[in-house]
Amino acid sequence: MSTLVKKTNNLKCKATIIFFLQTIRTFSYSRSFSSENMGNFKPVVIYDNADVDKIRILTENRNKVAVYRWVNKVNGNIYIGSSTNLHVRMYTYFSLRSLAKSNRPIDRALFKHGFSNFRLEILEYCSYEDILKREQYYLDLCKPRYNIATIAGSTLGYKHTQESIEKMRNIILSDEVRERKTLATVNASIANRLPISVKNIETNDVTSYV
Repeated sequence: MSTLVKKTNNLKCKATIIFFLQTIRTFSYSRSFSSENMGNFKPVVIYDNADVDKIRILTENRNKVAVYRWVNKVNGNIYIGSSTNLHVRMYTYFSLRSLAKSNRPIDRALFKHGFSNFRLEILEYCSYEDILKREQYYLDLCKPRYNIATIAGSTLGYKHTQESIEKMRNIILSDEVRERKTLATVNASIANRLPISVKNIETNDVTSYV
């Protein structure tokens, strides 16, 4: 057997071993991720791609009290949160300007990996009175890596003003939408303008202004 053939066979053998080890590592990670982090329960709503499903997330959760979970589809890390108005809470998440300024692990992860690499799960809708208890249940069960606080309720009771809600709404508008709104405003202004004609009484020349 030639030296070239021996080297080729050795390379094939090494490639097979590497592939086998990677397969075992991935399988072990998947088992650990599903058993330790996910918990044995079924979310009531799953938005598999937070980027594609952004409009649904915002419109379907107006004035909803809920416990939710962000799942990073790249590395399996999760975050458990709750809100007495999930619609407003999601506005803050979808604000790239807000994420860029934040030091929270979940915000930094969303900014780094992008919403398309995250799944949003509504673990359950509940009453205002039970929200802390239910959030704590899932915190204890899932032990989420992105959560800094392990006790539920550190931000409960914060109420956004109408002004702050309007600011958040404007922030999440894409540049394309802003441009369309600006163009529509300009076109409307042009359409409402009245033409004016000025006649020079000495030369009888008429100049029109729009």
